[in-house]
Amino acid sequence: MLAAVEETPLPAGKGRPTPKRSDARKRRRVSTPTNRKDAAALRRQKLREERQLQRQALSTGDERHLPARDAGPAKRLARDYVDSRFTLGQVFFGMIAVVIALSFIPNAAVRGLANLLVLVMFFGVIIDSARVGKAARREVAERYGEKESGNIMGYALMRAMQPRRMRRPPARVKRGEKI
Repeated sequence: MLAAVEETPLPAGKGRPTPKRSDARKRRRVSTPTNRKDAAALRRQKLREERQLQRQALSTGDERHLPARDAGPAKRLARDYVDSRFTLGQVFFGMIAVVIALSFIPNAAVRGLANLLVLVMFFGVIIDSARVGKAARREVAERYGEKESGNIMGYALMRAMQPRRMRRPPARVKRGEKI
């Protein structure tokens, strides 16, 4: 017996008629400057608008206008991979503030211990970030292939060193969440 197959309705049209080719060309057309000074001003204006869109995208996480450094599915996966883990880089700056406060204590042993703690923490952050960067690169290589995973390790390493609240684009996943 054949089972009843439910058909999903096809999406409706775009809600407006297709414009005539001549009308579309007129809308796309931009007046070209006649001299170099106006052309340079127009170029600067376009670059300014593009940079503004990129800054806004970095704050909001809008994928369409991200700068090339952060764009693409491989970078998104690397960001999500780093953001789903706890890294020592998230607490490093707080630790530095504690060490600075401890450096004002007149006891030389406490100051020496604080300096040693920062040094150990610094190397711990570097090792932990490198470990997370390699793991992110491996994950990207599994999903998207070796070609896409070329510069992912450095990208993930730098993101892992940043405090979570200062990361741009902002984290989309919570710590411990499966990606």
